[in-house]
Amino acid sequence: MEKQVKEITLYRTNLVIGDPDEEGLLSEETKVNRVILNEDGHEIERITYNAYGEPEERVIIKWENGHPVEEQLELEGEIAERTTREFDDKGRIVKEFRHYLEGGTDEIRYIYENDLLIMKQTIDSDGDEGEKHYWTYEDGLLVKEESFDADGEPEMRKNYIYAENGRLDETIELQISNDGESKLVSVMDEAGNIVLEKRYDTRGNLIARNTITIGENGRPALMEEETVRGKSVVHLEYDGQGNNVLYREETADGNLLTLITRTFDTEGRNTGSEVKTEPQAQRPGQHYRLRYEYNFYE
Repeated sequence: MEKQVKEITLYRTNLVIGDPDEEGLLSEETKVNRVILNEDGHEIERITYNAYGEPEERVIIKWENGHPVEEQLELEGEIAERTTREFDDKGRIVKEFRHYLEGGTDEIRYIYENDLLIMKQTIDSDGDEGEKHYWTYEDGLLVKEESFDADGEPEMRKNYIYAENGRLDETIELQISNDGESKLVSVMDEAGNIVLEKRYDTRGNLIARNTITIGENGRPALMEEETVRGKSVVHLEYDGQGNNVLYREETADGNLLTLITRTFDTEGRNTGSEVKTEPQAQRPGQHYRLRYEYNFYE
């Protein structure tokens, strides 16, 4: 019988590259974050640490009847924000309250029709209507999502397109701003995997194309991205359990951009990763290792 995880702690070690003839110097291992789970496997506490290994952010989650009814955010030991939630007898969230330190409370209402979520609406502490999000269905299938800001101006619109058999075939998402509408088009194969993504800027120009090849194991094996800066290729490899053990990103001519290797235990838990990114015009290079430490319930 598999043991129930009680705590997961993540540590990071930076590898500082010195003289090319040297192997490099390892920095001290630093705690990155710690997650505590209850015996049902639900997260009840999450602590994030700064670069010196000191607690910086803490999230405490309270569960009742299998639902996260309260969530509290602490920053450097001080309560910054608190969220409470109400659920109906079907386990659906119906109300969410965001309590702020200055005393105000925003209410988020979730509205259902025929067991389908059709609207989420924010009411601020003064009773004024805020952001709204709508879901539209046809024959039980989600066909459209729309979100609006507090002034009623559209922010996002997403259409879902289906094949004759009801399989999701394509999505078209528009992000709307004062500059215009940018667009993301995603195309799926018969198994529901995204195999093509196309991004357009606010002038309607195609600025990025990502083609994904699915391997025999049903998982992405190759991703080819073309942008205005050039083309990159990502190779993905998996172990016998289906865990992604290798992520290798290269330029079109084979120069390494990013290399990530991962190790897993027999239960499929990530035990360690090594990440290396080469310096680019837009970012510095990095080389570090991650180690996951698990504690279990007896």
